[in-house]
Amino acid sequence: MSVRLVHIADVHLGAPLANFGDYARQRRSEQQEAFRRAVDAALAARAQVVVIAGDFFDTFRPEPAAVELARRELGRLEEAGVKVFGVPGTHDSLGYAECVYRHESLPFHHFFDRPTFEDPVRLEVEGVPVTIYGIAYDPRRTGGGWKTLSRTGEEGIHVAVVHAACRFNPEWPIAEEDLPFLERELSGFGMDYIALGHYHNLRIFEAGGRVVGAYSGSLEGRDWTERGPRHVLVVEWDEPGAAPTVRPVEVHSRLMDVREVDVTGAADEEEMIAAVESACDAERLWKATLVGEPEVIPRPRTIEASLASRYGHLRVEDRTSMVASHVLEQRREEETVRGEFFRRLVDRRETAEGRTAEVVDRAIKLGLRVFG
Repeated sequence: MSVRLVHIADVHLGAPLANFGDYARQRRSEQQEAFRRAVDAALAARAQVVVIAGDFFDTFRPEPAAVELARRELGRLEEAGVKVFGVPGTHDSLGYAECVYRHESLPFHHFFDRPTFEDPVRLEVEGVPVTIYGIAYDPRRTGGGWKTLSRTGEEGIHVAVVHAACRFNPEWPIAEEDLPFLERELSGFGMDYIALGHYHNLRIFEAGGRVVGAYSGSLEGRDWTERGPRHVLVVEWDEPGAAPTVRPVEVHSRLMDVREVDVTGAADEEEMIAAVESACDAERLWKATLVGEPEVIPRPRTIEASLASRYGHLRVEDRTSMVASHVLEQRREEETVRGEFFRRLVDRRETAEGRTAEVVDRAIKLGLRVFG
């Protein structure tokens, strides 16, 4: 006996991804391909059940192409006999009258549309009773949230699917409609596994030496907070009551990453470009932050344009300091208004910290651009 479930969340089909600029169209294609790979992963794992824990679509009213992609890929699972369960999220909430789930027929085995966990669905997998609980994110209707989740019986495997916000810091202000919970609370709901959506990075929760739930994360990075591999989770039980094994399966098309690039001593823009090329491989989408003490003022947009043909998408940020540069030293020695301006800024920089230091560094660069 082996019960296998694949946990997917935060697909965000139809997202414009405008933050990628000229690369947005390609990034949308990569996001779509990641969802196809998620379906492939479920089929390859011979999963009997797939759960989608909210934000399947990026908006409550997605473009027709996104709906058709969803219908086609869910249809592949249906044809293979896989039971697909879903809940809405914050982006595709049932709180909107025009929500896609109210007007489109998608091949879910069951889509939970009530704001409580009180109507679980029971099925039999390999002779084992499996009970799926789900709750619909709907800020217009509150039905008690987590308080309504309780195991309906001891028999079989019990799984909850929910789009909810973990309060990793107890002081974080999270609205009640976002179904906030504390990590330590997950083990108290009596579930064999809680499939979570909402946070876009993989996080597996354990209690008493066993997995109790997880955020599977997004399928393709949408910004630089979603770095590293993107996954679906294959959750498997050898027998009822046993702890599940959870295996992440990578589905991303192209990784996003960040790196600091030290350009200390760079005498011109070409040296800065070479430093970025050396530090950042062309296979990933990068945010490169220039640091150190160069001899010339970096021009991030110019560097991006120079490397556009090599990188799919590259964002360059400037966090360098010109305090030690020879050009600033020369300006400070002048007995002029310009010299006095730079002397005062450098004096301020010597005692500045954090955000204030960054502001003074920018002021020095602006002064060099304006006054020469």
